[in-house]
Amino acid sequence: MTVIDLDSLNGIPSEFLERLQNFDSEFQNNRFLENLFSNSDISNLIEEINNYCLKNQIFGYHYTRAIPNEIQMKGLTCRKGDDIRNSFLTNFGHNFTQEELAEIKKTWFNHFDAQQKKSRDSRLFFNFTTIALKELGAEPLLSNFGGEQIYMPIQELKGIGAKIKSLGKPLILKCKLDPNKIETFYELPWGRIAVSKYHCKINPKANQDGYQFIDVKPENIEIIEYLE
Repeated sequence: MTVIDLDSLNGIPSEFLERLQNFDSEFQNNRFLENLFSNSDISNLIEEINNYCLKNQIFGYHYTRAIPNEIQMKGLTCRKGDDIRNSFLTNFGHNFTQEELAEIKKTWFNHFDAQQKKSRDSRLFFNFTTIALKELGAEPLLSNFGGEQIYMPIQELKGIGAKIKSLGKPLILKCKLDPNKIETFYELPWGRIAVSKYHCKINPKANQDGYQFIDVKPENIEIIEYLE
């Protein structure tokens, strides 16, 4: 089984890439891929690439600030936010004063309401390209320890934010995933991401993420320490 890297297009058969070259002029002249969906040849190619990906594996990129040894031992686990936050307090609460702990708990309680929990609990989020590194979308995840379930509402609190940034190391976790198990926000997502990535190579001015409810085992994770 092939593991496809949609960021570099490694693993995409050369046949597909050669067919994409036939549309270089269209990619060069259109900033938005959506403008080309009316071209049936391009739409058909997106569907073919998507179907190919579904028969194989893909790499997903998970940006985080964490303890590398913990990732090596446990991998990525789907947990409820309350469990993540309680574990954080157990393991790192000693870094904060009693006043700071009280403020953290109050802020978490006010922020993580029923809607927040519904949209975040037991989910692992991934990007499928590394564009977030260039556009700084990954910066908060790499700078603040513990993921959004920890830092999101407390990163700007005086004194507390600096301590959150001092814990762990910034990591890029390159994970082998089954694309059939990933929830996304687009139709034919893998074909669209691949063609969009090719589009960006041809037209740098051209402008996906997803999540799953399944743990990622340590053996399916490559840990890349990000140099700040």
